[in-house]
Amino acid sequence: MSRDPVVTVEPARPTLDRPPTWSERHPRTVRALRAPNLLGTALAGYLLVQSWSPSLLVRDWIFQGVVGGVSLVVGYAAGTLLTRLGKLLRRRWGWGLGPFDERTDLRARGVVAVVLVVLLTRSASTEIAEHRWTWDRLGYEPDSLWVVYGKTIALTAVVAALFFLIGWAFRLLQRRLTRLGRRWLPAWIASSMAFAVLAWAVLASLNNYVMQRSLDGANTTFAAADLDTDGAPSQPDSLLRSGGPRSEVEWDEAGNEGRRFLSRGPDAATIDELSPGSAVEPVRVYVGRASADEVASRVELAMAELEHYGAFDRAAVLVVVPTGTGWINEQIVQPVEYFFGGDTATVAVQYSHLPSPLAFLAEADAAGDTGDALIGAVQARLDTIPEGDRPVLLVAGESLGSFGGAHAFDTLDDLLASTDGSLWVGPPETMQLRREAERVRSPGSPQIEPVVGDGEDVVFANRASDLAGTSPRTVFLQQGDDPIVWWDWGTAFSEPDWLKEPLDPSVNPDMTWTPVTTFLNLAFDMGVSNDFDEEHGHLYGTQPLTAWRAMLEPAAWDDERIEELRDRLSTVAR
Repeated sequence: MSRDPVVTVEPARPTLDRPPTWSERHPRTVRALRAPNLLGTALAGYLLVQSWSPSLLVRDWIFQGVVGGVSLVVGYAAGTLLTRLGKLLRRRWGWGLGPFDERTDLRARGVVAVVLVVLLTRSASTEIAEHRWTWDRLGYEPDSLWVVYGKTIALTAVVAALFFLIGWAFRLLQRRLTRLGRRWLPAWIASSMAFAVLAWAVLASLNNYVMQRSLDGANTTFAAADLDTDGAPSQPDSLLRSGGPRSEVEWDEAGNEGRRFLSRGPDAATIDELSPGSAVEPVRVYVGRASADEVASRVELAMAELEHYGAFDRAAVLVVVPTGTGWINEQIVQPVEYFFGGDTATVAVQYSHLPSPLAFLAEADAAGDTGDALIGAVQARLDTIPEGDRPVLLVAGESLGSFGGAHAFDTLDDLLASTDGSLWVGPPETMQLRREAERVRSPGSPQIEPVVGDGEDVVFANRASDLAGTSPRTVFLQQGDDPIVWWDWGTAFSEPDWLKEPLDPSVNPDMTWTPVTTFLNLAFDMGVSNDFDEEHGHLYGTQPLTAWRAMLEPAAWDDERIEELRDRLSTVAR
């Protein structure tokens, strides 16, 4: 018996009494258009435009592309987090507006897209003119527009895509953890805990496995390089220098920068060519990081060297805290040696093998501990000498070295009471003496050049001419376009006084503050701060000579003799 075939009857589709809308005809396109977070897109575009605005220095397309990509991602992340916070508040407590319907959402996105296109186009057309001021000041000639725009935008897209990929992976893991947590917890608690656990795991991994191991690897590499004497200067034959015939400091343990410092500088005959009196050979003591593991042991060796060379019978003792690698700026040391006719002893102790940016992350405490221990030991030794017979005590530091040196003093008053003169070149925001000066400065004096007390003992100078007519006891040299001086964690979310106040002549008049991007721009400016001519960025040229002259007021050193010395020092390599 045959059976009738089974006929499947499909339900009738609802008929429309109107033509389908564009959204109904293109559902996939609509979903794609609505996928990006609306607020995140708006903030991403805004921060990207702001990242193109003028900063203190000129950056090439690589730095600018990275800044743009990071700014874009930060903006999008901020907008996404704010949107989710709004949803949480609305769901839990009924606060805020409800979600847009499809038509309103698409219209809003269209408006945002038009605004961003106009903003990006306008910014691209105006930023060249605004940056031109900085280019001309620094003598920089940009590449073609293809490099300025094409490569920058391409790299921005690559950087942003990389971060978005990482974010996508993070979000995927969070969803899976949330799904697991919802078996026992409410959805919003499970989601929050999943985010917290993942964030902790990522940050802990970055700190312990990425950053720490990278720093350890860099430290090992630079430490080995410091011990390598291939191509190093010849060991000094002077009887008044560490590493010489009478020294307890091994030549290889002095490190690259220590060997450079001990093999440079003027001898008595060279000083005699300019000194108004009879000159003697200066004492130079340097103890490298490899000489001993402990700060106390290195300082003890430095003090033994000073005693061995009769340093405390000299007219002046100069304590210099070096930068991260152990580098000492000859512009800080040689003016003192010339002014005292060589009757000086300069001492320094290395605290790190790493360049200053890495040393700041890994060994900032070592800089402070070394400055505190070395300056304290020298002060204690000077206190045993009758007041009329003891040499003057001078202290100096540049960049991270200024942070380390300032660590030996509680306050500016303590600094003035404990030393006869001090020079701080390019001090970073972390230097507490500078922060104190900014905090107690006289009303009306700007952050970039604060006036402390009567303005006589403590002087902040943005250029050599600021020291004219002064007789200070301590000088802070901090140029208006030095990003290492003006970078600060706080600039990420609050406008610093130096941008609110009248701008220094070295700062682009079109530079303004915006959240996040100013912080990022200054951070990347630090990477190029040594790439320009002297007296720009973090290069101070012969300004230390002017500062020491103002503090020491050396007899018989008239303007003509000073300029001869300046010409000589300007040829000294960094």
